[in-house]
Amino acid sequence: MTKIILITGDLATGKSTFSQILASEFNLLVLNKDNIKEILADTIGFTDRMTNLKLSDASISIMFYVLKQMLNINKSIILEANFHQKNIDILYDIIKDKASVLVLNLRAQDEIIYNRFVNRIKNEGRHKVHQSANLTDLNKFVMYVNEDRNNDFKDFAVINIDASDFTYQQDNSLKQKIRDFLNK
Repeated sequence: MTKIILITGDLATGKSTFSQILASEFNLLVLNKDNIKEILADTIGFTDRMTNLKLSDASISIMFYVLKQMLNINKSIILEANFHQKNIDILYDIIKDKASVLVLNLRAQDEIIYNRFVNRIKNEGRHKVHQSANLTDLNKFVMYVNEDRNNDFKDFAVINIDASDFTYQQDNSLKQKIRDFLNK
């Protein structure tokens, strides 16, 4: 049966980096929403927040298209994004009984991830497509993050991960749980 590792959670918790670590360690294809979104933005452009949101939706649609292809050939995959409930509902309908899903749900305290997020925007040269959300105000940031903190992951297996620091990315007991999921 196809195995899907869904990496999701708060902004600025290291989801993309962790997905790349796991893809390398377990030899899996990984799709990162932000990478796809950047390619789409560079190719077709964007002008405002509404266009940016459409690029996000298109990125998720591309991820789900590839997922369907992977299901057809019974190959496992890692999908990484800050999935919203509507995305999880669609994913659930796509998978039905065709795959097992492990959700790695990354969370951290608001102030920690807010400071990381602002640092990314100001100092790390983040792609312009990630700068249109206008989340540099702490209250707006917290409201945005809280929208997805109560997602219903249906009957997917979930591991909640404290991403207050990045030590989880090298946590061998966590990696063993992932290995066990992939091997069952």
